[in-house]
Amino acid sequence: NTMFLKPGQQAGGGGGGGGDDDMYDYDYSIDLAPTANVPASSMGQPAGAGARMMTGQGGRMMTGTASRMGQPPGTAAGGGAGDVRPMTSVSGAGYQSASKQTNRAFDPLNQGRGAAPALAEKAENSPEDLAKDMEKQVNRLIEVSADAAVKDDYTTALEQAKEAGKKERALCKHREANGLVDQINIDLTYAVCFNLANAYHKNKMYDEAIHTYSLLVKNKQYPQSGRLRVNMGNIYYEQKKFPQAIKMYRMALDQIPPTGKEIRFKIFRNIGNAFVRLGQFQDAIQSYETIMAGNADFQTGFNLVLCYYALGDADKMKRGFAKLLSIPIPGMGDEDEEPEEAKQAVS
Repeated sequence: NTMFLKPGQQAGGGGGGGGDDDMYDYDYSIDLAPTANVPASSMGQPAGAGARMMTGQGGRMMTGTASRMGQPPGTAAGGGAGDVRPMTSVSGAGYQSASKQTNRAFDPLNQGRGAAPALAEKAENSPEDLAKDMEKQVNRLIEVSADAAVKDDYTTALEQAKEAGKKERALCKHREANGLVDQINIDLTYAVCFNLANAYHKNKMYDEAIHTYSLLVKNKQYPQSGRLRVNMGNIYYEQKKFPQAIKMYRMALDQIPPTGKEIRFKIFRNIGNAFVRLGQFQDAIQSYETIMAGNADFQTGFNLVLCYYALGDADKMKRGFAKLLSIPIPGMGDEDEEPEEAKQAVS
């Protein structure tokens, strides 16, 4: 670097020049590489001749870097070489330094941990398995009882039905004791009770049969069980308890939807027959006429004519016979019909 001195000035900044020249006693310098000429040890010294050289544009250029000259990167101002600033932003994101992962392989799914442990083996005689076995036994007993009833072996049917009832009650207690209440099979209970009631009926144990049917009918878990009142009505009919039979038949009608016409007509026929047994022919006629208007059959038509005869109504008897002749008889073909001459002779 080159210093330009005015005339009459010394190199040290003092000069004996004229007064006008002293007003301009300021050293202009252009320092293109200030760090090359000013050692780091001179920073912080009192301002001298050398310091005045840094007060220009070059001095402002040094203010940002001179305080950190000689320090390693990554250190704070005034800190030693060992005071490294922690990488908080990197570690907070979940990353780690490379030095800590040099011995670990990339395994995002943790497959290097090995195979999963074996599942715990289920006990062979667990409460659920035992309940399933007991349920199979109950179903088997019901099948044996029903098969015996079909073969008219009513004694065996009743014995197997009672045994099925005992097994089913033991099954329910077992499930309640082992916290398996949600697995109780209400359909199985229905099947057991129905089969038992039917076995009682076949063995003419009417009171036991009525009692068993009543358990099903009164249970709100079986909304369709009201139809079983037909069976209860049949039991009362066999006992010649016709008023109770008619009551049960009518209660059963309330459970049958209008779409079940065939079943409804059969119940009406039973009601009519019960009224005939009671000698209430007018009430029987109402039931029979309902059947003849919807689904006429020969037996109902014949019973209706007998009721007209019992009441002495000859006109209705004639209309009843005419209606009866128009009803086709099942199993009779055209070749079985009477000759035309025989029909004219009868008329």
